[in-house]
Amino acid sequence: MDPHLLQRRYAREKAARQQAEALLEAKSFELYQANGELQRLAGELAAQSSQLNAILDRSAAVFLLVDADGAIVRVNRMAETCFGADADALTGRPVAALFAEACRAEADALVRAAVTDLAADADADDGDDGERELSSELTGLAADGRAFPVEIGVSRLEHAGQVHTVWICRDITKRRRAETKRQALEQDLRQAQKLESLGTLASGIAHEINTPVQFISDNIHFLKDMMADLEQVFAAHAKAMTALAAAGGGEVVDEVKAAEDDADLAFLMDEAPRCIAQSLDGVRRIGKIVGAIKEFAHPGGDEKTAIDLNKALKTTATVCRNQWKYVAELDFDLAGDLPKIMGHPGDINQVLLNLIVNAAHAIEEVPGEALGRIRIATRGEAGRVVLTVADTGCGIPAENLEKVYDPFFTTKGVGRGTGQGLAITHNIVVAKHGGAIDIDSEVGGGTTFRISLPIEAACGREAA
Repeated sequence: MDPHLLQRRYAREKAARQQAEALLEAKSFELYQANGELQRLAGELAAQSSQLNAILDRSAAVFLLVDADGAIVRVNRMAETCFGADADALTGRPVAALFAEACRAEADALVRAAVTDLAADADADDGDDGERELSSELTGLAADGRAFPVEIGVSRLEHAGQVHTVWICRDITKRRRAETKRQALEQDLRQAQKLESLGTLASGIAHEINTPVQFISDNIHFLKDMMADLEQVFAAHAKAMTALAAAGGGEVVDEVKAAEDDADLAFLMDEAPRCIAQSLDGVRRIGKIVGAIKEFAHPGGDEKTAIDLNKALKTTATVCRNQWKYVAELDFDLAGDLPKIMGHPGDINQVLLNLIVNAAHAIEEVPGEALGRIRIATRGEAGRVVLTVADTGCGIPAENLEKVYDPFFTTKGVGRGTGQGLAITHNIVVAKHGGAIDIDSEVGGGTTFRISLPIEAACGREAA
């Protein structure tokens, strides 16, 4: 072969090899750079994933990833804390199993709605964000059986051809307690304002009544004293008439007797003292009622003071006598050596009023015209005072016994009850005075309330 041809071929192959080596080196460098970028991106993704996991695990809300069939795929750490089970125990379970039995059908409905309805909303989206989350409030169920209120938001997630739902849940027990506390405070404020207004009005009316009652009483006492003097005058008059008749003044005597008969003097002399006595008794009753109203209306201060419960009971019974006197007889069985309790007089009066009026209303519900009976008793027991108020009323059905202290719950007809009386009573006795209240009732057999109040102020606890 021609050496020149061979040399040219060798030169071409060498140039081709050098070109291939240069291209390989360039491609290797590009791959090296691409691998470095991939490693950087992988690091960033790992960091972002770690950050996202940390955020989810440290979130105050529960995060649940649920598949389209309603099975839990993934949970965060708060889910373990909230439901009292670890991730392995929660994963794979139906999401509905995390809620009370009464709420499970709604939980299943949320899964179906999130998978189908939210998808339809997304398909129909014309620029408006539309509805992207379903919300509800259910009752959660922890592994130990503890039930708690849960606020839930459910959204739809579609990734890599698979559809999931994302559940964001929050235990709202503290919020519910705060709302209940706020409602109780608002109720106390409304009641205090109402009692303050009624107390001011009642005190003013009592004061206005007291003035005319006082001069009526003075006038009747004057008439009583005058009647005694008149009786002496009429006695002397009778002697004079007898002497005049003996002296021959028969015509004059007859005229006087005729005048006495026309005036029915004998009847007047017999009935006038009784009339005056009854009037004085009525005035005394008015004075007693006025005094009771003034005492009942006195709100007292913010500090607890010593309260004579027996006296407070008699005062309250006098004030509300119109509520029970037509339907019941009221009997007292009060301990004579009952110690005083430390409390708020206005609140205690309100409790007693509510119990007596409730008893009267319960008796009024019993058919028939016979009077019922309300029995009020007090006793001292080991550092406490116990009050029982028993009635022969209609009684309370067993299914309602747990509800009687709920605000606005009432079985009375329209215009007869607001459902506030026993709720206020329970709050005053338990929250404000550290006492206890029990109820025993039978339909058709009457109701007995038993209230126990501590004697010493230190035993009570103000509502937080």
